[in-house]
Amino acid sequence: MSEDLMKVMLVEDERLVLELLKACINWEEIGFNIAGECSSAMAALELVDTLLPDVIITDICMPVMDGLEFSKTVSEKHPHIKIIVLTGHEEFEFAKKGIKVGVSDFLLKPINDDEITRALISIREKIIKERTLSKGYEKLKKQLEQNLPFLREKLFNELIQGGFDLASIDERLSYFDIKFGAADFRIAVVEVEDIIEENSGDEEHKLINKMRCIDYIRRSFEKDDYVNVFFDNSQRIVVMSNETALDLEECCETIKSMLLNRLKCSIAIGIGNIHSGIDKVYLSYKEACDAVSYKFVVGKNQVVSFSDIWSSTGANMRVDNDSMGRFGFYVKSGLLEKVGETIDLFFGEEENACKSLEQARVIACNLISVIMNVIIMSDINQKDIFKNNLQPFEKIFKLDTLPDIKEYLKNTASAATLSVSSQQGKKARKILQDVKEYIHDNYTDSNLSLSEVAKKFFLNLSYLSRIFKEETGQTFVDYLMKLRMEKAFKLLGDTDLMVYEIAGQVGINDPHYFSICFKKYTGLSANDYRKSK
Repeated sequence: MSEDLMKVMLVEDERLVLELLKACINWEEIGFNIAGECSSAMAALELVDTLLPDVIITDICMPVMDGLEFSKTVSEKHPHIKIIVLTGHEEFEFAKKGIKVGVSDFLLKPINDDEITRALISIREKIIKERTLSKGYEKLKKQLEQNLPFLREKLFNELIQGGFDLASIDERLSYFDIKFGAADFRIAVVEVEDIIEENSGDEEHKLINKMRCIDYIRRSFEKDDYVNVFFDNSQRIVVMSNETALDLEECCETIKSMLLNRLKCSIAIGIGNIHSGIDKVYLSYKEACDAVSYKFVVGKNQVVSFSDIWSSTGANMRVDNDSMGRFGFYVKSGLLEKVGETIDLFFGEEENACKSLEQARVIACNLISVIMNVIIMSDINQKDIFKNNLQPFEKIFKLDTLPDIKEYLKNTASAATLSVSSQQGKKARKILQDVKEYIHDNYTDSNLSLSEVAKKFFLNLSYLSRIFKEETGQTFVDYLMKLRMEKAFKLLGDTDLMVYEIAGQVGINDPHYFSICFKKYTGLSANDYRKSK
């Protein structure tokens, strides 16, 4: 017997009908085999649990328990089993109720070979489809289970980045079985660097060491129900503490010593302040990241709390992403005056400006990081900006006065801004050269437009319009019209072509419009211009 055959169970109290059912169909040919038969519903109920057939064919009218009651009982216990009910004409309306109790189909007696064959084939296709869907569902479910750790980590990263949907967060936390005990949260960020082991240059080996680090840290907090440890998007290890009584500084000191002893690596740990509410976790994370960046001041293998580096005199001061983003934008856009003004704002007399040399150095480091990012993205050699001093962070911490720090920043930012402007100017000129060549090659196309050219060169329409005007001193339309008129001058002087023919050859299909443009451009009609030549 083929393993692909589906099992059919026959339930019929009339022996003659039962034998007819068995004989009237080529069961194997349509993908079934008769696995069991019963003469009563009561006996069939006992056999169903053992046999677990795919399909049951049952008579509706049987003693003790009728076919519909039998079908309902089977469907409640084994909903995957398909049931066909055989009924006489007088029971037809009664049989319709079978749809509500899990019956897949009902057929009228006397038995019609073709009809029951079609019903079985249809049910077989339905079973195959359901099984395929079930296998697909199970496969997806298995993949989901395998990806749960990654999805949990993704959710944690959403929390520390901020801006998530507060309304749906509880449901998502519940799905991943993430529980918090109190309203207060605190973040520590662990940065692991310079693994000094054999094969340390191997990327895979570094990743393995990071995995070992996070494993050690997770073990350190395994008895703390409300501490979660995960990687952030920069592959730094994040400790999110929701344990009110936990001394996070002390824990981090222990973690630092453990990792240094076991992995012989360089460690920097930053700790943010305590913030209340899940929607404020990102503030503690940002503070922890700022504290980690302070390793440039305190050196390697230190635990730094944000509250330690921002004294009470500068408590209101923040190096926020928006301010840094504007500064980077000004450098990229060549807005030299704005660059200088922004530096002055950071170090000025305003309430939120820095109040100490330490703060000035941290702000300067952040600004240098922005400058370095801009010049890297602009494909500018750092040597062109920093000259012989390729360690700008070290330079900052050698400067002891605020005026010196500001002067160094302004000189560096000015050099970067001018270099970026020069680089962008070169790119813009190259783009304009290509665009002008394209215009000269296609000016005869009446559909030629700024929009079409922008699409051709994958450029923003506004950007192309701006640089075209800056580089040529003309708008695109004026430039194209001047080119067409110059070509028309030549054709009027060198050929006997009619004016309407010349209009078409320079990309203006409407002769009347050509005449208007020509006269506006020269002060003469096309014919008068030809006569003057």
